[in-house]
Amino acid sequence: MIKFCYPVTLPAMALLLLLTACAPVPQVAEQVLPNIDQNGQITEPEPPSEFQIWLKELRQDALAQGVRPEVLQEALDGLQPTPAVVTPRHKQAEFSLTKDEYVRRLASEHRFQEGLRQMTQHRLLLQQIAQSYGVQSEYLVALWAIESDFGKGINRFGVIEALATQAYQGQRQAFFRKQLLAALAILDQEQMRSQDLRGSWAGAMGHFQFIPTTYRDYAVDFNGDGHRNIWTDVEDALASAASYLARAGWQKDQAWGWQVERPEHFDLSLADPDIRKSLGDWRKSGLAVPSGSDDLMASLIFPDGPEGLAFLVTGNFRTIMRWNRSVAFALAVGTLADRLKKEAGSFQNPPGILPETP
Repeated sequence: MIKFCYPVTLPAMALLLLLTACAPVPQVAEQVLPNIDQNGQITEPEPPSEFQIWLKELRQDALAQGVRPEVLQEALDGLQPTPAVVTPRHKQAEFSLTKDEYVRRLASEHRFQEGLRQMTQHRLLLQQIAQSYGVQSEYLVALWAIESDFGKGINRFGVIEALATQAYQGQRQAFFRKQLLAALAILDQEQMRSQDLRGSWAGAMGHFQFIPTTYRDYAVDFNGDGHRNIWTDVEDALASAASYLARAGWQKDQAWGWQVERPEHFDLSLADPDIRKSLGDWRKSGLAVPSGSDDLMASLIFPDGPEGLAFLVTGNFRTIMRWNRSVAFALAVGTLADRLKKEAGSFQNPPGILPETP
């Protein structure tokens, strides 16, 4: 019952107004507008897609790994798969060309000439990096040429979109999911926007095409500006490549290998990457090795089979293959590096970097 303290002599109309004002306000249910299609028909709301359900689980994993919610919101809200990035592996050059074609294509005359120009332009920087990491300049420049043609065409895809698509519907989903989580951590740690994280269809980034976990483990801030910028900062990019090679076991006083001529009636069973013999022993077997000390260990390989070219390869060749697990890729890097070294003369041996032992 409602009690009033007003005198009973109030006019009837005033009393009615008071009763109306004091009455409880009825609760009106929130109106939910229906979905209307382009033909004006009412449609049922669409349930979350399988991709959005998958993305929700990924978001929880990223949060558990310490990525800030606002970073995930900026990177993942509204994200959709990009089918164009699901490129068959046979489309890649190293899977569609013979090894000899691959080497000639990647170690091209254009890249050789541009490599010489880059070595001249960045001479002091390359000397500083060689002093810090013990990696000869010609190998860094050869890798730079082959990986990105000195930074050209490295920003075709958004890395988050590409990796999310690969992780959701690609061939190596577990691998790409790991890379996607690492890429989200890069956004957080480097304070980057997702639209600025650009790379290849497989999420390879920057001048040397680092995947996100490689960036996480090996990229360096060589110029001390507070960022490990492998996209637009040549100093950080070159030093990060050297950091990777050095930690992968690079030896500064070794060549990668040599093309050799095998004698008649040579024991072909010795052509096995798991067989390592000293250069002295290989020379005794009849192989004419042009340089290298007798105690340096090497393996004999026939990349195109027994009828093809023969190479003796050292531990540095194996280190290049840690970068890219392709014999043809490693041969291309070594071939181009040799040409650059020969043309550049003594430039690649600044103080502290020993020339290869003759």
